[in-house]
Amino acid sequence: MGDSNRIYGIDLGTTYSCIAYVDEHGKPVVVANSEGQPTTPSVVFFEGPGNIVVGKTAKDVAEMHPDRVVSTVKRVMGDPNWLFEYDSNTYHPQDISSFILRKLINDAQVVTGDKISDVVITCPAYFGVTQKEATKQAGILAGLNVRYVIPEPTAAAIAYGIEQSQDQVILVFDLGGGTFDITLIEIKPEAITVICTGGDHQLGGKNWDEAIATWFAEQFSNEVGVAAENLTSDPETWQELLNSAESAKVALSSRTSYTQRIRYDADRAVVELSREKFDVLTAHLLERTLSLTDELLSTAQAKGYGKIDKLLLVGGSTYMPQVIDTVQAKFPFEVRQFDPNQAVAKGAALFGFKCYLDEQIKIRIAEQTGGEAAEVDVDIVAEDVRAKAEQEVAHEHGLALPGLRNLTQKKIRNVTSKSFGIVVMDPDVDDVRVNNLIILDEAVPRSISKQFGTYEDNQEGVMLRCMENTERVSAGDRPITLDTSTEVGTAELRFTRALPKGSPIAISFSLGEDGLLTVHGKDLTTDQEIEAEFKTSAILTTEEVEEKKSRNMAIAVT
Repeated sequence: MGDSNRIYGIDLGTTYSCIAYVDEHGKPVVVANSEGQPTTPSVVFFEGPGNIVVGKTAKDVAEMHPDRVVSTVKRVMGDPNWLFEYDSNTYHPQDISSFILRKLINDAQVVTGDKISDVVITCPAYFGVTQKEATKQAGILAGLNVRYVIPEPTAAAIAYGIEQSQDQVILVFDLGGGTFDITLIEIKPEAITVICTGGDHQLGGKNWDEAIATWFAEQFSNEVGVAAENLTSDPETWQELLNSAESAKVALSSRTSYTQRIRYDADRAVVELSREKFDVLTAHLLERTLSLTDELLSTAQAKGYGKIDKLLLVGGSTYMPQVIDTVQAKFPFEVRQFDPNQAVAKGAALFGFKCYLDEQIKIRIAEQTGGEAAEVDVDIVAEDVRAKAEQEVAHEHGLALPGLRNLTQKKIRNVTSKSFGIVVMDPDVDDVRVNNLIILDEAVPRSISKQFGTYEDNQEGVMLRCMENTERVSAGDRPITLDTSTEVGTAELRFTRALPKGSPIAISFSLGEDGLLTVHGKDLTTDQEIEAEFKTSAILTTEEVEEKKSRNMAIAVT
């Protein structure tokens, strides 16, 4: 009999995805898919109008049906200009991701017998508001209740740090199939705290594949005389080369050379790739990860974190020997490979389990005090009341009390991966600029208000343009040009009457623990105010979500 109360953790990856839950012993467990594998390729194949295939089968047929297969959709999550068309229907990145989620959920339900509803989904640490909201919408389109969208390195740190009793500062080096995150995290018995984060959402194992595939084409050209461009520009051949490159990359993790047969039209060639050559061809990619790591360490140093205790290698691409060897040689602290393919999903499951237990404890406290569970502040509740609630919850779930407290009493503290600001007119240059209110790497949740003034006489309203960027500059420092920022949404504040120039307007930004932004604007002259509902083309409206959900759920996913 399944458990409908479980909150599942999902690593919605660029190239592979994974799902996990916490078992009756309090341990995270990855659920194998219908093929018996712990991870599922994040590839979607539109087999026909009523059926979608996700996973290995979709990946295998990609070269034969390039116009019906979508891969690495995570790289375009939140991109309003990316659309996929099939059978007269248009699909956003959220739609494609929802099919991957449904495959994971469907397979897990068969294995566990659970009716899965509540989930925690992970995303790259540098995802902004739009990308996180799109990720959440993907879950909704899959029929799920998305409790939280949390950063992948934070999830990995939870999986590692939940059992740690010693104070330590760790660097999570997360190189996945399509993205790279580098995050500094402090672990203490009472808390796991993110200090700062960085990365590149266009850098991952797929770039290694592309470098090798291009080299394969060049070697083929040298041997048979066909232009390399002919191979790289032909969709089917390029897909074959990418598949071969991935196979070579995996094989060279345990071998020193790899032989690949390449065909194009009537021509054939055999190419041998050594590990040494592989390392040379991809050295610039690895160097990019090291450069980003150095940048983060400089930021950490400025924050007072000069001593790093351990570097954790996370993500499937850290299986490459060049990554392990180079990182170990470069950095003076302990380097440890930590469950590269499963740590993120396990950490998400543990976070979800913690949330569930926290809720159950609040319910028991409310029963004792006669209040409402939603209003319970566990930190100020009498110790005996809290202890009784913890004992009841531990007993009900078959957990040892110390294990429950280790999970529930450990705070998870995150930081913002972006700076957020508002577009204003700068009178010094007579042009628009961005004034940041929330700054990159500040702890979340975070709320701040700042007063601005109307720009001209008889102004009847203002359009609030909310921007995100990676500038570590606040509103009190130099203004930022628009070309370094991305618009995340707009909201219009209309005045009840025309106001003179310089009339005060208060703008408040609130960034939640889930990394989602809300904006409040108030005209201080007439007390007119709005709570911003962002209008951005990358995010679907409630009506669009419901319409797409009805359409998508009618399509079978296997």
